[in-house]
Amino acid sequence: MKTLSLASFDPRLKIMLAAAIGILTWHVPVYALCVYAVGILFLGISNRMHITLGTRTVATYIYFIIAWAGIKFALDCTPLFYGITPDYYAALLSAGILGLRLTILIGIGLLLATTSSARQLGLALAWFMRPILGKRSWEPALSLALMIHFIPLIQRTFAQVMQALELRNPPRSTWQRFLLIPQAVLRICAQKTWTQTVAVAARKLDSPDAWTPAFPVPFMQLAISFCILCAAFLPLGLIYR
Repeated sequence: MKTLSLASFDPRLKIMLAAAIGILTWHVPVYALCVYAVGILFLGISNRMHITLGTRTVATYIYFIIAWAGIKFALDCTPLFYGITPDYYAALLSAGILGLRLTILIGIGLLLATTSSARQLGLALAWFMRPILGKRSWEPALSLALMIHFIPLIQRTFAQVMQALELRNPPRSTWQRFLLIPQAVLRICAQKTWTQTVAVAARKLDSPDAWTPAFPVPFMQLAISFCILCAAFLPLGLIYR
């Protein structure tokens, strides 16, 4: 499985591939979406993404996809309110396609996040933004790195707060939990913000020198990326030929 590891892959190429496939996801036919999904699933398993994320996180994303697919199905069935019988098969198919597209998009984002460090993605963004922002390209790079760093931190905090409520507090209603959990998470994250600020300053990440990209030219990875892009664009070419 080492040959399929994306951890050593150039983050610039990963971002470009993720952006291209993300856009194509809304334009290619269903059979191409199935191929995309199988490929992302294979890469996710080979890179142990499900272990990195944990069962609860994976289940949360599955519930999210099912919820939006259900909303899409319900919206397509709104002619019932006007006494018109909707096409249930078409509505179900449309909801399934939306769920498949969301699965691909979320899978791409999770692959990118779990196989790249926050600093790698920040340096890649600085490389992309340097022709536009010049010396100020380090500012969005630092912002992106901090955002990526805080996402799993917030998820862990949510899980810890929910576990603490179950173990230490008396039974509470759903409304009380709905109000209490965000307050506790915000308070804990606010306390951790100062720690992260000190860490950024201590590592001297708040300066342009820390975000000067020095990527080598990965010719083999360029060739692999080009082949993946050609394969991803092939269904679109068959449609418009």
